[in-house]
Amino acid sequence: MKWKRWWPAMAVKTKWLLSSDCPSSCTMTGVWRAVAYDQGCVVIFHSPAGCAHVASTMDLGNHYRITADGCPEKGDPVPLISSNLREKDSIFGGIERLHECIAYAVKTCRPECLVIASSCVAGVIGDDVDEEARQAEETYGIPVLSMAFSGFLGGEYSDGYYKTMDAIMRRFFKKQDHKKGKVLLLGDQMGPEGQYAREVKRLLSFFGLTVDFQFPGYVPFSKWSRVTEASLSVLLGTAGQPEGMKERALWLEKEFGIPFLGDLYPLGLEGTWSWIRRLADFMKEKDKGEALIREEMERVEQRVSAFLPVTEGKKAFIAIGRGRRWYHPSGTIQSLQRLHMEPAGVMFFSNLTEEDMAADREEISALGDIPVYHEEEGQKAMETVDVLLTTNEIYDSSLRQLFIPMVPLAGTEGELAFLTSLYRLLCRHGRKGGMTYVKM
Repeated sequence: MKWKRWWPAMAVKTKWLLSSDCPSSCTMTGVWRAVAYDQGCVVIFHSPAGCAHVASTMDLGNHYRITADGCPEKGDPVPLISSNLREKDSIFGGIERLHECIAYAVKTCRPECLVIASSCVAGVIGDDVDEEARQAEETYGIPVLSMAFSGFLGGEYSDGYYKTMDAIMRRFFKKQDHKKGKVLLLGDQMGPEGQYAREVKRLLSFFGLTVDFQFPGYVPFSKWSRVTEASLSVLLGTAGQPEGMKERALWLEKEFGIPFLGDLYPLGLEGTWSWIRRLADFMKEKDKGEALIREEMERVEQRVSAFLPVTEGKKAFIAIGRGRRWYHPSGTIQSLQRLHMEPAGVMFFSNLTEEDMAADREEISALGDIPVYHEEEGQKAMETVDVLLTTNEIYDSSLRQLFIPMVPLAGTEGELAFLTSLYRLLCRHGRKGGMTYVKM
């Protein structure tokens, strides 16, 4: 691997940085996301009002992303209510606020199930949310799940998400006869109308498979017990804690006999081909799997052939500020090579850990003799290319920038969307700079 040194006067100015070793999320948003579209549920945050605002803002961003992809959401989120802890409650206790909030939620929303998430404020003052939930269940005769993880004190987003998933599975899932051809999607990835789930459904349909449920977060309360009718479960995504979802799939296989494809994801073309072959093996339809791969490869080759007059020989630079928990560079490099573009270099932003940089270097070296730079070294080389593919928007630059999607794009459709966005960026006249995002 080549190493080159440049010594500019200042560090690169970026819009934001994401470091994989610095969790900044909260268990409450994980609890919310695990039931956000489960009609029949109502979620209570035993928290100051601002905590509920954070969750609703997160869903607003999700809504805009799906709308930009041309697929508006088909369902509304369930009610989210805050007990609105005040300053004096942090002194005298806030359990009475929660008691009143539960009564209000039951009277106003008439839920079939209540889910209560507690904040770090509630944890610090010692409110007994579990006991209040138990009493509410007796009083109102509906299930009340207490997810009393005390906000940041109990972990981060994924802890709240998986623990809520566990609580639902262990209490509400029942043994059912499996229905042939019915698939359970495990994970979120922007929900049923997001690109990931849409593409997985499209590929499953070639084998006569249909998705009945996407869990957690998108199954009505009234159907929780029927999730185990699925004859196959499929894992979605890799970001966050992929092993966590695999553990739940293994539990479903053990307890309810639902097999799953394993921790293999249709990300990038090679990953998609492997995923299709794994599915074809499960269905005992190997020939159909190979025929589907040939059809999908032909789609990509036709699109690429139309792009090559513009993309061939162009130079691209990759700037990485996202840890390996969220991003691997090999897929981006392979996409560039598919368009006959030259990966002119890779730059690491300063927020990456040494472990992530070492693993990225090894992955990059396996794909060619591509120069690798640290942040302070790469600026001059970066300015010489035709396009910058980056995880972080760079200020004060005339470079045409393409944002590497935070949520991975899946399957053939995802690769085509990425290649098309890159081609369109190169078709722009002049060097006005600015950021472009991958669109379906």
